[in-house]
Amino acid sequence: MQDLTIDEYKRRVNDFLDAHLDQYTEREINYIRRNIFHPMTKEYIYYGADILRQIYDELGLLPSEKNIYLGFIKLLEDNFDIDRNIVEVAGGRIPCLAKRIAMKQKTGTITVYDPRLIPTIPREENMILKRQSFNSKTPVTGAQLIIGVMPCDATIAAVEAACDNNIDFMFALCEGGDRSGYEWLETDEEWIGYIKYIARSGVRDNDMGTLHQASLERYGSPYPVIYNKRRK
Repeated sequence: MQDLTIDEYKRRVNDFLDAHLDQYTEREINYIRRNIFHPMTKEYIYYGADILRQIYDELGLLPSEKNIYLGFIKLLEDNFDIDRNIVEVAGGRIPCLAKRIAMKQKTGTITVYDPRLIPTIPREENMILKRQSFNSKTPVTGAQLIIGVMPCDATIAAVEAACDNNIDFMFALCEGGDRSGYEWLETDEEWIGYIKYIARSGVRDNDMGTLHQASLERYGSPYPVIYNKRRK
């Protein structure tokens, strides 16, 4: 990454925004413009920063030691073969994670679901973009691995789809967004606990090995990563 000034960071991010204004709400645009910072000199901000983090990664402005996508991919490769058909849930407007995985794949594809995907973002040939939400009715036939980095409200549907179809999975959790339909889970701890319960039960009932947990705290996320590990 180049040694850039904060003014250059602001210029590059604002240029990107100006080219994609129709893809962001006015509130999001204001948030991004207010919170542009030099990541080498200011502590990484986790909360609400996903849209800014994706722009930084797309523009090559996010240092590797603060790049949660790199951290997640390392965990993924430590536990699974990525040369297979992968589904990513809630990839965001810019499919940064999928693009990085697609560039590393020798075989297989990665299909990204998110209704907010920017259709003009360049992608690799083995990437399939689905500009729609992932839910309980989303077909996963042919998928061999389901993943997500902070899929928020789609987390439960993703975990259940993986377990019900006996598909390996890895999810970096978050606070759950609006928790639509699960508002009774009032705290982050209750939400995370419920997700882990569903995953643990699904892994056990479908003979998918055991549920494991890892951390991406060094990249700014206080929430766990959960994944299954099959018995050898």
